[in-house]
Parts: sequence; structure tokens; C-alpha cells
Amino acid sequence: MSMNAVFHRRFGGHEVDEFGNLPKPTKDDLKPGKLILKVHASSLNPADYKQRSGAQRFLIKISLPVVYGFDFCGTVIATPEGHQSSFSEGDVVFGMVKGIRRGSLAEYMIVDEDVCVLKPESVSDEDAASIPLVAITAVKAFRKCGLKEYDPDGKRPRVLVTGGAGGVGSCAIQLAKNLYNASFVATTASPGKKTELVKGLGADHVVNYREENVADVFQNEPPFDAIFDCVGDLYKTLPLLAEGGGVVSIDTAPTAEAVAEWVQESKPEGVTFGVRGFLESSLGKGIFNRLTGATKVRNIVGKNGGKYNHVIGCGNSEIMGIVAKEMENGRLRAVIDTVYPLSQGLQAIEHIESGRTAGKVVLDNKVV
Repeated sequence: MSMNAVFHRRFGGHEVDEFGNLPKPTKDDLKPGKLILKVHASSLNPADYKQRSGAQRFLIKISLPVVYGFDFCGTVIATPEGHQSSFSEGDVVFGMVKGIRRGSLAEYMIVDEDVCVLKPESVSDEDAASIPLVAITAVKAFRKCGLKEYDPDGKRPRVLVTGGAGGVGSCAIQLAKNLYNASFVATTASPGKKTELVKGLGADHVVNYREENVADVFQNEPPFDAIFDCVGDLYKTLPLLAEGGGVVSIDTAPTAEAVAEWVQESKPEGVTFGVRGFLESSLGKGIFNRLTGATKVRNIVGKNGGKYNHVIGCGNSEIMGIVAKEMENGRLRAVIDTVYPLSQGLQAIEHIESGRTAGKVVLDNKVV
């Protein structure tokens, strides 16, 4: 039996992408802790096309073909024979896969059950599939900044999110306001449609990055308790950090700690010998962080008692439980740029790779 999917059989650029048939997963493929889903919807993230080059294969074994898609929403159609599962056949779940075990741009997929949560009935399949990676990334970032969820009696932080109209940024603005009780949320965006979008999500001040420097705009304003850089403006924002505040970037200055944490959380198969030991050793961390610039950033923010971290999203049912609750209560809404049928997956990849999106690019897997 076969299924339709969007995948690549070799590494390279857009020319290696294919839409076609691959073997459909069966119960014989299931191991304890796994589920087979009939996928209703999925979404793309920049990590999809960035990993297509195969650069990671020198650190982690990558089996080909690779099916695109970290984010999914679908119905459980099979659980392992003879093993207890947290879910039953017929349950509709959503989440993000662990590590590089992608596969949601297909009619069917196998997922780890510990990355899944039940989809609220009031949330559409497309909305559910658009959220997991960006929400998990944003929650991890704000936690690294020292913010706490559902803390109405705590200090109401001032938060800066760069790139507010992107997938992660649009989610982060809402979470800052509604989950972390921010008193003020600033962001950067291009004028026009994207500025109106982020204002609608709760941004109190929008910096037109084409004409304004974010550091100049806020140099005489109170500093920010949390700064989340989604687009590579990290160094511009550092002078704006409050004493003892936290900064996170997902674009610049990756850290050895973030990679080691990702390896621990995702448990990828076939990690190159020596990689774990290098990342966990004092010498290895020091070399890695100096080469990426993370040490430089930490030295800058450390003068004021601040802290710097990098985060990498990974499937996480604990965070997804929070996300599901926020979506069900209308406090977190999906921001979708375009929905494509699965058969137009190649066009969807070209679209997100263009960088001209506001929110997420989603696939309707029910329409082939």
C-alpha cells in the first residue's frame, strides 16, 4: 500500500523536492510509544528547507527519503498491539515531532505519542497544525528569559519580540500578553499589512524596521525584561535589556547548551560519535560558544546581570497541553498566510522559502 507525500530522496536545493508515492505505514511498523495517524493538516517551517541541504548529516544520521513536516494534526488509526497507550483509535491529536523525525506532509505518519495532545473541538485542523513548533519555541524562549506562565501576582514584564509577523513572532506576541501577562509588548515589522497584523495580535508598539533602528526607538524608554529575537536582530537589541533580564535568539549565536538540550529531548538516532561528549564538556562548550558568538553575547549582557540563551523547538506534550488550553480559550489564535492542498506541497515549500509570508504556510492533507 502506498500514500501521497512531499519528500526528498537526496540532499540539495529545491530541485530535489518531490511529490509522489511512498509506502504507507502499517501496524507492523509500530513500536511501543508510537501511533499511526491519518494526517488532516500539517504546516511548514524554515527548518524544513534549511535541513534539506543535509548539513546536519555530519552530526546525526539522516535516513532517506525524508518526508517534510514537523507539525501535524490527525486522527489516531492504530496503536501498538499488546501495549497500553494514552490515546485510542479515533482520537484527534496535534503536536510537533521530536528531533529530525519529520513526516507530516503525507497522508499518514508515525509519531511518538508523548508529543501529542488532544485537539480541542473548537479548533480547526488547519489552525491546530499551524501552531506546535512556533508555540513550543516561544514558550521555551520565554522560560529561558525567566518568565513564568499564569503568574498574575508576579511582575508584569516588558517584552520585545523581533520579527513579529513571522510564524514564531506572531505566536510569541500573543503568549507574551496572555500567558506571561506582559505589561508592554513591542515588536518589529514592515509597514502596512504586517504592522496591522501584529497590532491585532496585541503589540503595543511596532517598529518599522525598514526606516527605524529598534535600539534608537527605545533608548530613552524603560528597558525590556525579556527580549526574543526571531530574525537576527540580536546585537541591535542588547542595549535595551533590563538589569537581570533575559535574551533569547533562534537565529543568531547558537549555544552548545541549546544543541545538547535538543539532543537530550529529541533523542535522535545515529548521533555521530563524540558529539554528545564534546557538547557536554567544558572545553567543548567553550569552543562552540566562542565560534558562534554566544560567548561574546553573554559577556555583553552579563555586565548588567543579564542572561543569554538559544533555543531549539522539539516535540513536547507538556507545553502542548498549555497551547491547547490557550487555543481553546481563544487566547492564542493561529496566524495563517496560505493553505495549500497536499498535492501543491512543492509550491508551498517555494512560498515559505521566499521569506514573504505573514504567519504560517499550512497544508490540507485531506485534499490531495
